[in-house]
Amino acid sequence: MHKLIAVVGPTGSGKTKLAVKLAKKFNGVIVSADSRQVYRGLDIGTNKEGVPGKWGNYQARIVDGIPQLLIDVVEPGDRFTVADWLTLARKMLREIWAAGQLPIVVGGTGLYVTALTEGYQLGGGRFAKNNQPVDFEPLILMPDIERSVLNRKSDERFPKIFDALVAETKKLLDSGISGEWLNSIGLDYRYAYRYLDGQLEREETVLQSQAASRAYIRRQITWWRHHGRPIAINSIRQALLIVKNFQIS
Repeated sequence: MHKLIAVVGPTGSGKTKLAVKLAKKFNGVIVSADSRQVYRGLDIGTNKEGVPGKWGNYQARIVDGIPQLLIDVVEPGDRFTVADWLTLARKMLREIWAAGQLPIVVGGTGLYVTALTEGYQLGGGRFAKNNQPVDFEPLILMPDIERSVLNRKSDERFPKIFDALVAETKKLLDSGISGEWLNSIGLDYRYAYRYLDGQLEREETVLQSQAASRAYIRRQITWWRHHGRPIAINSIRQALLIVKNFQIS
């Protein structure tokens, strides 16, 4: 049976760093599971890493030589659902396995990863759990970082990116993207839009975005308390050993 690694958890926990280490060791390809990084032009607020490149016929972002797929695949303003992500991800997984490589699914959108690993399938307009047999064996890892550390990193980040984020958001608005869509995307773009729209002053924008990000981190952690039973990872060395044993089991 095919093997799949998932690296999950909250924003700022070091998921991509861990995934890149695993990919280097085990001939992996990263498949992003992030509901915002799928959009082109949303770079600053979604913490995109790497430079544009390719893997096979797919566009990718390359981080330290490792390709990340399912980033920059749709235009901002377009509708993109978990069903869209699942369709693309399942196709890519088959091609990664066919190439003799290990797919490493990485991201903070818990629903995406759970839908993939538990075989969710769209039917009658809604997802049904365990409706489709899963033809692979998943191993789910989650960096074990104290929430207070995550919150501090998040609080420190927003003032640092504020000017660049506002410039990026203004560019999106100038290109014809609606404020309503940016508002619906949430988190950084919601508050940058409200600042540009005159609804918030700079200090209010920072404080409200920081509070929203802390709440999002809490939701991300809560998701994985109820889904998938990820293995808590305290070091790269521990993760390498676990994946090595998983690969040969």
